[in-house]
Amino acid sequence: MKILKVIIFLLPFISLSQKDTNDLRVYLNTDIKYASSASDTRKESQSAVGTLGVLFEVDRVYCSSTFTVHSQNEQITTDNLSETKLFGTNLLLPQNSSSNISNFQFIAGLESFYKKDSIYIKRTIRQKLIRSVGIQIDYRVNNTTWQKSSIELPVTISSFSGDIVLRLLDVNMLNRSNEKIRLLISGGFVTRRLGGDYGLNQNSELRKEFLGTDALGFNGLKLSSRLEVSKFYGQIDLTNFGKKYNILGFSGNQAVITLGLRADLPLPTEMRK
Repeated sequence: MKILKVIIFLLPFISLSQKDTNDLRVYLNTDIKYASSASDTRKESQSAVGTLGVLFEVDRVYCSSTFTVHSQNEQITTDNLSETKLFGTNLLLPQNSSSNISNFQFIAGLESFYKKDSIYIKRTIRQKLIRSVGIQIDYRVNNTTWQKSSIELPVTISSFSGDIVLRLLDVNMLNRSNEKIRLLISGGFVTRRLGGDYGLNQNSELRKEFLGTDALGFNGLKLSSRLEVSKFYGQIDLTNFGKKYNILGFSGNQAVITLGLRADLPLPTEMRK
């Protein structure tokens, strides 16, 4: 039901994006994510993922859809029966999942609230502020397998976030009108939901073996800063999911560092009328 509500909400963005064939881009994206506050150097606690996606941009509206084509970890596994941090970090970094096309992300947003020739915007400072503020929603589904000794459960992690985005810097690079330098600050709410076989009622006791709790839903807050220089980007996400469940590598204040590269593919496209 929640997924259906998200799809209904995104339909206007999708319909808008189909009006102009010049605003469709196909791209490859690869990045490395590291939960710095968790201080866990194990490969299973880090995310190195390659994705293939499409991006629509029409006026101030944009939406993108990406699918995982490569991941360094096919599953999260340990022989330590007391281990919980490894799985908590995976909950924080759901992108650290298997190389499966069922792992996807959908983003939709409004780049700016500013509407050209608006009669309500008279002051220059107010105009510049409204030009710089937008909104973004992000829905993600990732699938992997959690294994501890002889216990193994397929896990689906659904993530949703809603953010207010402030563009502090947005300029074109000299002699490269299609490449930019941008600095963005965003903040909002974020959720994690656990499903798959992991979420079945009969597995409630087994769930405690991985996270120390049988809870399936977690809500929190997020503050992010992102710097884009042409095709390269770096980002830091500060999250707080509270300390109610005290999950190592997930609860409380956590920091996630991301370094990545996005390359547009020169594939001509044409929408059917």
